[in-house]
Amino acid sequence: MDDEENLLRVQLFSMALIGVQERETVPSRIYSYFCFYSLLIMDLSMVLFAVQHFGDMVLVCDCLGPGFTAYLGMVKQHYLSEQRKQLWEIIYALKKLKQIAKPDEIRSIERNNQIDRYLATAYLTSAVITGSHFIVTAIVKAVYSKVVHGKFVWQLPLLQSTLKFAFFSSFYSYPFDISHPLMFAVLFVWTSATIYMVVFGSVSSDAAFGGLASNLVVHFKFIQAGFRDRSFEDNDQSLKDLIEYHRHVLDLSRKLISAYRPIMLNNFIVASFLLCVLGFQLVLFMGSTMMFLYIVFVTAIVIQITFFSYYGSQLSHESALVGDAIYCSNWYETSPKTRRLLLQCLMRAQVPVNIRVGFIEASMPTFRAILNSAGSYVALLLSFTDT
Repeated sequence: MDDEENLLRVQLFSMALIGVQERETVPSRIYSYFCFYSLLIMDLSMVLFAVQHFGDMVLVCDCLGPGFTAYLGMVKQHYLSEQRKQLWEIIYALKKLKQIAKPDEIRSIERNNQIDRYLATAYLTSAVITGSHFIVTAIVKAVYSKVVHGKFVWQLPLLQSTLKFAFFSSFYSYPFDISHPLMFAVLFVWTSATIYMVVFGSVSSDAAFGGLASNLVVHFKFIQAGFRDRSFEDNDQSLKDLIEYHRHVLDLSRKLISAYRPIMLNNFIVASFLLCVLGFQLVLFMGSTMMFLYIVFVTAIVIQITFFSYYGSQLSHESALVGDAIYCSNWYETSPKTRRLLLQCLMRAQVPVNIRVGFIEASMPTFRAILNSAGSYVALLLSFTDT
């Protein structure tokens, strides 16, 4: 299969599963609305549950994880749909850049895309396994209850704690009776499908950003190689092409940041909060069978912010190195006209791609700060418990 067809193949497949496609059709729009409102209903039901059990910190913390994860899925699905035109423009622009690249550059792009496919596939697999774990756990618990106690005790997926609830208990609170077997069966299937909507929304959003950003990083490296140790002459067309290439990649980077800014802002804020809550629960259930579940949940949240933090740092770093590469050229030997061209390019390179979303910058220092803050807040939350 052509590598161009493989560009973001896993991510685009995941987008299609939440109703986001390049060309919106009536069926895809209806399905997209179904996904969005399914996530909204799930989120609202968890909010209602949290309000009803406001005095119990453990119960509230238990439903906050799935609740905020559903909220993130809703945000990602909405903004991916809103920004579909801009995202596909970036994809087609990257394909065109590959078509005019040199043979050795094409090999580098294909190698980068292959690594991206491996990472996206691993992310999708781990996310599907995590989502399936909640569904399988609910079924296993029901079967275990039948074997041990002689009756099925069904729960909707995402019930995380080992606390004892009434028949058909869950983190969801609906304004209607769900104890009827048919109604419960419908809700069980719908909840399971909604869990996978969250999974595919996360993979399509986070991994797509990583795939697009990694391609832009590769092109910044090509630009650096084009300037470094080069001798430019007057009216050098290769210099003009290189400067235009640099400007084009910078424009694509800004488009990517613009398309993802709301998603990244929500992701960092929610992830910071969830790491505190899930870390608190992990400590509370340390040594129990629930510990594995919280470890998986925390790992999923960390993976999400890692995509934005790592590739954000990479974009900023590699775009800044273009300026260093210009200094390595023969700028001091060129004519004043050529120097002016190089100076303009240098001034652009001295303002590196900075993925700042509100008061947060998508970078590895931000990633470390979030993890450190989460540890501090976990200690604070534990001080409010009796243990």
